[in-house]
Amino acid sequence: MNLLKEFLFNPPERKIPLNQPPLEALPQWGHWLETPELMVAIIPPGHLEVNIRSPLNLVVTSFGETRGIAAFNADRLQPYQALPGGFDVVPQGSTYSSVEDASCFVVFGYSQSFLERIVKVEAEGQTIELQPGQIPKTHWGLSAAIAMQEFFYNGQTGGAFYLESVATAVLAQIIYRRSNLSGRLKRSPEFLDANLLKLVLEYIRANLSQEVNLNQIAATVGFSPYHFARAFKVTTGLSPYQYVLRCRLELAQKLLQNQK
Repeated sequence: MNLLKEFLFNPPERKIPLNQPPLEALPQWGHWLETPELMVAIIPPGHLEVNIRSPLNLVVTSFGETRGIAAFNADRLQPYQALPGGFDVVPQGSTYSSVEDASCFVVFGYSQSFLERIVKVEAEGQTIELQPGQIPKTHWGLSAAIAMQEFFYNGQTGGAFYLESVATAVLAQIIYRRSNLSGRLKRSPEFLDANLLKLVLEYIRANLSQEVNLNQIAATVGFSPYHFARAFKVTTGLSPYQYVLRCRLELAQKLLQNQK
């Protein structure tokens, strides 16, 4: 079962007038992929006029330099610049207004339940709130944008599992750098305990023919998706997505060798 829904929007202009109330939905621009709790879009370069009250937690990163004027959850527009690998953060329910000449950029949109699940163990029941504004350019920001571009244009290899894995890694970095919990979360474990690793591997192999996701696998050992993914890679040398893909390839080879 394919959990991804795909949309391609090509409006004649990309303008939500600033002299009107903010749009309560995301503007339908560019190439979208959606799951029930997540959307990712690639927006082509060009002139934009944006005025929204976001229905999702938005994280935006670009491939090139963008300039204009913008306001994060405020009425006053100020000079705005976005550099490759930097991030704009627009929390759910907050406003974003801008007039900009934009490079190609990637938008990650997260439901609140997805956000809270990322660090559910480490946050110990606290409500997670992203803080509106910008994060300076990072190498991993540009890497995430490139990974999404390749995913969109190379047949979406890996499906919803791969999309969720990249989006989870991006959101976790944002939570650590621009949220009410920044600097207060526990360090991720360096290795998975042998017994926990055994449980995870057994779960993966028992569900190779099913549509599995990062949250389901992490839940088998009580970890948040982000910290589980880091600990799994340190322990095995592979990301959870890479390991599942390898197991499925091995299973496919065995099935091909079976003449029946």
